Amino acid sequence: MIIEEDMNMNIYVKIEELANKYASELKNQVDARIEEMKCDDTSHYLIYRVLGVTNEEGNLIDLYQNKGRFLYKYAGAFLEQAACMCIKHKYSEAAKVRIPNT
Repeated sequence: MIIEEDMNMNIYVKIEELANKYASELKNQVDARIEEMKCDDTSHYLIYRVLGVTNEEGNLIDLYQNKGRFLYKYAGAFLEQAACMCIKHKYSEAAKVRIPNT
C-alpha cells in the first residue's frame, strides 16, 4: 500500500514539475511578445478609432489576443502531456499512436 501511495505521489510531483515548466515557458513567450509589440506597427488602430475603440483599448485588445494565443497553445500542450503521463503511469505499456486522417 505504501509503495502504491509513493508511486501516486511521484506522478503528482511529475505533473507539478510539468506545470511549472509550461508556466515558465508561457511567461517567457508572453514577455518576449510584449517587448516585440512595442515596435509593432499600430496603423490598424485607425480602424479601431473609426469604430469607437480608443488607442488604449486597442492596445489592450492586441495584448490580450497575443496572450490568449500563447495561453491556448501551452494549455493544450500541457494537458496532452499530462494526460499521457497519467495513462502511462496507470498502463506502463501504453504508447501514443498516430491515426491517419482519412
